[in-house]
Amino acid sequence: MRNVSSANNSRGPSGQKERDLFHVAVLVVVAVIAAAYSNTLFAPFQFDDHLYVIDYNAGKGLGAFWPPSGTRYVTYLSFALNYRFGGFSTFGYHLVNIIIHALSSIGVYLLVAWIARAPLLKGRVAGAPSIALLSAVLFAAHPVHTEAITYISQRFASLATLLYVYSIVFYLKWRLSGASRQRWFFYLFSIALAVLAQKTKEIAFTLPFLLVFLEFTLFERGGYGGRIARLVPFALCLLIIPLSLYGHDLILWGGESVGDEVRGLQLKDLHSISRHDYLLTQFRVMATYLRLIVLPIGQNLDYDYPMYRSIAEPAVFLSLVLVASVFSLGVWLFARSYQKGGGYCALAGLGVIWFFVTISIESSIIPIKDLIFEHRLYLPGAGAALFTATLIFFLKDRIVPGLKTAAFTAIAVVMFAVPLGVATYMRNSLWTDEAAIFEDAAQKSPGKERVHYNLAWAYQRKGENDKAIVHYKETIRLKPDKDKAHYNLAVLYQTTGDNAGALNHFKEAVRISPNNAVARYNMAAIYHDMSDDIKAIESYSEALRINPGYVDAHYNIAWLYKEAGDLKRAEAHLSAVLALAPESADAHYNLGLIYSKAGRFDLAGKELKAALEINPGYNDAALELARLTRGVR
Repeated sequence: MRNVSSANNSRGPSGQKERDLFHVAVLVVVAVIAAAYSNTLFAPFQFDDHLYVIDYNAGKGLGAFWPPSGTRYVTYLSFALNYRFGGFSTFGYHLVNIIIHALSSIGVYLLVAWIARAPLLKGRVAGAPSIALLSAVLFAAHPVHTEAITYISQRFASLATLLYVYSIVFYLKWRLSGASRQRWFFYLFSIALAVLAQKTKEIAFTLPFLLVFLEFTLFERGGYGGRIARLVPFALCLLIIPLSLYGHDLILWGGESVGDEVRGLQLKDLHSISRHDYLLTQFRVMATYLRLIVLPIGQNLDYDYPMYRSIAEPAVFLSLVLVASVFSLGVWLFARSYQKGGGYCALAGLGVIWFFVTISIESSIIPIKDLIFEHRLYLPGAGAALFTATLIFFLKDRIVPGLKTAAFTAIAVVMFAVPLGVATYMRNSLWTDEAAIFEDAAQKSPGKERVHYNLAWAYQRKGENDKAIVHYKETIRLKPDKDKAHYNLAVLYQTTGDNAGALNHFKEAVRISPNNAVARYNMAAIYHDMSDDIKAIESYSEALRINPGYVDAHYNIAWLYKEAGDLKRAEAHLSAVLALAPESADAHYNLGLIYSKAGRFDLAGKELKAALEINPGYNDAALELARLTRGVR
C-alpha cells in the first residue's frame, strides 16, 4: 500500500452537504426508533429486572451506590437514578433505554464517518457519509437488538456500547482535528468515556485493543513513540475490570456493594465451567449469531443450547468452518485494502474485525453459564451494520453505477428500515405482556426448565393460577430439585385451599433448601389449619431458628402457646415481637391479655394502653382495659 499522509490538519466532516446528511441521519434514526419501539414504553418488568432494578433499589437510597465498585457500577447507578425520579414506573426506564439506543445509532454514523476520513481511507470511498447513514439505520432498526433495548436490565449492554462507541469517535475526532483549541478536550473525553465503559459492562475490555488496531492501521506510519504514549492511558484501562472483579475487597475496604451477587456468579462461572467446552460451544453459538444478523427470525429470549465437548461433533465442526471463514474474509478484505487501496475492502473488513473483537469477551474462553443471549450482539452489531452497508454500496457501484448516490441511499434506507422496523415492532409486542415473551420462549425451548418457571411466575403475578400450576409442574418434571418451583406451587395450592398439595411441595422446598424460613412458616400455618398445633409450633420454631428476627413467626407461635396455656413462652415471643416491631398494637394487646391471665394487672394495663396509643380505634383493647379498670377478670 502506498504511504498516506497525515490527516492531523483535517477538520473532520466538512461541507454543507455532509452536515445536511448528518442531520438527515439523526432524523431518520430517531424516526425509525420511535416507530419501532413505540409500543414498549409501558412494557412491564421482566426476568432479571426484578433483581437488577426492583430488588437493588427497593429501600435503598443513592448512598447505597457508593463507593463505585464492580464492573457494572455505571449501569446500576443509572437504574438508581431512574428509581429516584420515577420509582418503579417502567416508563422512565424504557425511555432512557430508547434514548441510549438512539444515541448509540447516531454514534455508529459518526464512527463510520470519522473512520472514512482517516488517512488510509480519506477520499477513497465514494459516498462514505451515505454508508455511515445506512449503517446507522441498519443498527437502529435491526430486531436482534430488541433484547438489549426493551429488556430493561440489558441496559448493561446498550449503555456500555454507547460509551464504547463514543470513546472511539472522540479519539478519532482528536486525531483528525489538527490544531484546533478543542483537540485535547476530545482526547480527555475519550479517556473518560473509556473508563466509564469499563465500569458499565465487561464487554468494554476490548476497547483499548480496537483503538490500538485503528491507530496503527488507519493512520500514517512512523512516530511510534508518540503513538504508543497517547495510547498508554487507554491501555491502563485494562486494569479496571480485573481489579473490580478480583480486587473487590480492597476497593471496598471489606464492605459490600450493589452487584456483589452478580460478581459472585461471574467468578463461580470462571471456575466451574470448562473453558474448552465453552469455546467449542461458542462456535455453534456464533453460527446462530451470524444467522440472526442475516435472517432475524426465530428469536428467543432464552435459548435451550447444549454444551458441546468435542470438535468432532458435526454441529461444532461445521460452525467452526463458518466462523473461521467469515473472520478470514474480514482479515483478507482489510489486508487487500493495503495491497490495492480498496476503500470498500477496508470498511467491510473493519466491520467484520469489529464484530469478532467485540464479541470475543462473551464468545471465547471466558465461560458464562448462559451460553447465548441476543443482547450480546448489540456492540458487535455495529460492525455487522458497517459490513452490510459497505457491501450494499459496493454492489451499487458494480450493478447500477449511474444511479445517483443520494437516490440510492434513500431507496436503500427505505428498503431496509421498513421491513426491519416492522420486525422490531412485532418482536417488541411480545414484551408488552408479562407472559407473552415467555410463552414464545416456551414454544421454542420446551425442554428448558427456566423458561417454564418464568412463564409460571408471570402467570402467577397475573392471577392466572391454573396456567401457573401447569408450568410449575412442568418445571419440576424437568428439574425435580427446583426449590423455588416447589415453593411457588405450594403457595398456589395454599391459596386454593389444597392444604395437602401445598404441604407436600413445601416439604420438598425445605428438603432441597433446609434454611427456607418462609416455607417453614407457611407449613406451620397449614398445620394449624389442620388442627395439628404441635407440628405448627415445631415448624414456627424451625423458622425462628433459621431467622430469629421473623416477626410474624414470633407472633403466631406466641398465639399458639397462649391458646395452649403456656403463658411463659407466649410472653417471651410477644416480647420478641415488640423488641423487633415496637409499634405492633396486636402484640401489645395480646401481651396485655397474657399479663391479665397471669394476674399481673399493672403490666396488663400498661400493654393495653400502649395498644390504644398506637391504634386509638382498637375496640378489643379498649374493652379489655375497661374490664381491667372495673376489676372484671
